[in-house]
Amino acid sequence: MTPDDDLERIVITEADLATSENIEIVAKMEDAQKQTLVRTVGAPQKKGNAGVLAILLLTGAGVMGGALAFGGTKLSGTFLADASTTVSNLAFTFTLAFVIGLTVAIADAASSRSASKVGIAAAIGVPASIVIGLAVGALGNVFYSSVMTNILNTAQNKLSNGESEEAIYAWMRNQTHVPRGIAWMMVGIAAGLTVGIASRSLKRTGLTVAGGALGGFIGGFTFDFFPQDLEFLSQLVGITITGMLIGLSMGLLEQAAKSRWIDIVEGGFAGKQFILYKSDLTLGSSQQADITLIKDPTIAPLHARIYSNGGRAWIESLNPGMPCSVDGRVETKLALDDNSIISIGATKICYREKNAKQTAVGSIGRLS
Repeated sequence: MTPDDDLERIVITEADLATSENIEIVAKMEDAQKQTLVRTVGAPQKKGNAGVLAILLLTGAGVMGGALAFGGTKLSGTFLADASTTVSNLAFTFTLAFVIGLTVAIADAASSRSASKVGIAAAIGVPASIVIGLAVGALGNVFYSSVMTNILNTAQNKLSNGESEEAIYAWMRNQTHVPRGIAWMMVGIAAGLTVGIASRSLKRTGLTVAGGALGGFIGGFTFDFFPQDLEFLSQLVGITITGMLIGLSMGLLEQAAKSRWIDIVEGGFAGKQFILYKSDLTLGSSQQADITLIKDPTIAPLHARIYSNGGRAWIESLNPGMPCSVDGRVETKLALDDNSIISIGATKICYREKNAKQTAVGSIGRLS
């Protein structure tokens, strides 16, 4: 080694490493390696959360609808204090069907965070709920009034035969459970029709009607079991629980019957689920897209479409300059399998289907 080599050698001492600048750089590097303790907005969601959230959304909307319907029945009762039993019953059933159905329909559309979709749901739901509510209210009144007339006639005969009033009263209460359940089942059917029609899906309408019927019957059947000495409270609890059961039943049936759906696992809509009822639908940031992803500025107005072809599902980019990625593969058109991870812009979507084998994609499903 020559003296010139010694002159060019760089020597770093412990004193050089102990400078405040170096200590600060090392501290920043260590902080960057630490795992963040706070989940950022749009972070990946656990599997299964989206389905639970969808059920909770409809259940909460049902609770809200039931509470609002109770207020509506009290308001109509004030204006119709001197009306006949027929008019009062008609107003009662119409109010339940109209308010619960419309509340669930609008809340469901609002979950898409799209003002235009909420407007469309309201534009369809309001007239539909009025017509359906009046029709079902009239039908429910005819049915319930007929059954109650027969019960009262039988009670009169029992009284004439010397039976005690307490025994007759207890018998009458037991006889009203099923008829009331059937009458309120009609209310649930009306609410389900409103939600289904507002979503513009025939398959979903069948599910929401079935869920509404189940929830309405349970709510009506159990209504008489609430304390009657506190009429105001019992009606509030009974009608609210009925709304909750209608929303819960719709959510559970929809989740049980779904065949194909997508879960947003990362991005601004993380945690949101869309059940697919249509065989050809679009995804994008535009309000005109079937599934609107407005929380991602890197998504085009109409970015991609999911459709069925050859007995399986496919995703196709609608903009050649913005291709989609499926499980890391980047193409303008890619086949989808159960648990395929789709990347669109900065959003990650998990495509799900119950039949893992390539079965017909058929009607793909719900657009909320």
